[in-house]
Amino acid sequence: MFYLYELANVIPGVDIVGNKDITWQYISIDSRTIKKGELFIALKGERYDGHNFIREACQKGAAAVMMEKGFFQKHPSICEEVGHTLLLVENTVQALQLWAHYYHSLFSPLDICITGSNGKTTTKEMIAQVLSTNYQVWKSQGNHNNEIGVPLSILGLTSDHKVIVLEMAAQKTGEIRELVKIVNPDIAVITNIGDAHIGLFGNQDNIAREKSELILALKDKGTAILNRDDTYYDYLANSIPKHCETISFGFHPRAQVQANHFCQKGDRSLQFELSLEGKRNSFPIFLPLLGKFNVLNALAAIAVGLKLEIPMQEIISNISNFKGTDWHMEFLMLGKGVTLVQDYYNANPTAIREALQSVAGIARGRFKIAILGDMLELGDSTIDFHKEAGREAASLFYDMLIAIGEYGKYIIEGAREEGMAKEKVHYFEKEEKEKAAYWLYKTIPANSILLMKGSRGMMMEEIVQYWKERIRSEG
Repeated sequence: MFYLYELANVIPGVDIVGNKDITWQYISIDSRTIKKGELFIALKGERYDGHNFIREACQKGAAAVMMEKGFFQKHPSICEEVGHTLLLVENTVQALQLWAHYYHSLFSPLDICITGSNGKTTTKEMIAQVLSTNYQVWKSQGNHNNEIGVPLSILGLTSDHKVIVLEMAAQKTGEIRELVKIVNPDIAVITNIGDAHIGLFGNQDNIAREKSELILALKDKGTAILNRDDTYYDYLANSIPKHCETISFGFHPRAQVQANHFCQKGDRSLQFELSLEGKRNSFPIFLPLLGKFNVLNALAAIAVGLKLEIPMQEIISNISNFKGTDWHMEFLMLGKGVTLVQDYYNANPTAIREALQSVAGIARGRFKIAILGDMLELGDSTIDFHKEAGREAASLFYDMLIAIGEYGKYIIEGAREEGMAKEKVHYFEKEEKEKAAYWLYKTIPANSILLMKGSRGMMMEEIVQYWKERIRSEG
């Protein structure tokens, strides 16, 4: 339980209109789910403004409201209208971050922070799983990895938690630097430097520079865990502060935590051999997952476990029981023996290529279909990247390619350039998902395997919902 004045003491320039001795325990940024006694913070984003929902939050029992001074100046009667104590700040997002930084200091857990172009969420979940038998672990919830999500994740900490695992993303220059002001890592994990959001950064060099901010922020004697297979490994390794340690992982022969002899064992499990630098023994690892890229995610998690001296057999047991995360190469059985691999948590050129290769690798003679939606935030290279996705599908001999969205025509164009027959490629607008689902339901052969992938903004799961409705309606 906190007093309102405790929050005010953390934020420079705050003004309190009302009773500073009001108590509160939890913060809410959503008037739809706020509970009585919570502090409502009116966050202002590019596409929404929490100030528009202050009255609703107060009606539902908010203890007090934090708002921006600019809004209060335009609406000076708001205090009388809602009858609640108000905290006036210059910027509510920054105020939330300052409070999260202070709140974190009350517990001082071991801080593990993860960034990278691909694999952040899966690696975060794997790390939490590896540590779960030896530590009370708190982790970022869902994809809470930005300037709002990271502080909200931190506010879930309790005195029971000895480790926090935070995912940190960036969609603009300086965002990682902003996030590490909230919490500095003891262990910094960079999964890879790819082309996700390249349209927002201009080129991969800028992406690498942005991600390197995480290791530049390492605490004294901290540890950087880096992908030895990545093109930018040397750049990142050279960015590590003095008195900090590096642990490398990958298939690379010089990786300290190394994978060999990768093998996909059926649709839903893989195997590889784990070797450690300076150790003669190797360890067979089984994962209930699809895709060689998940080996790299697992190696990063194993490296964290080794750093924290988790016994090897516990690491192996914990990682082998990893269940995967929703919409990350997730299997779903549809009617007529159709297997759907759902992977629409995000999409970028690297992730599309890896997903196409993984599904092609397990098809084993089944009729295989790729359903690809738009990849977003790719800038000037958008057309080329979409053509490349089509060419990849064609080169892997997919039996059918369905492209959906504004850039889908370029996916089709790339596939045709690679020699894919005209009758094997099909296109639907983003608004035609119900039509696409019905067409797929009626058209594809029994016992097919499908990959469905697209950026989160494409909401590819709607196709699956329509498909399921069709199965139910036709029995």
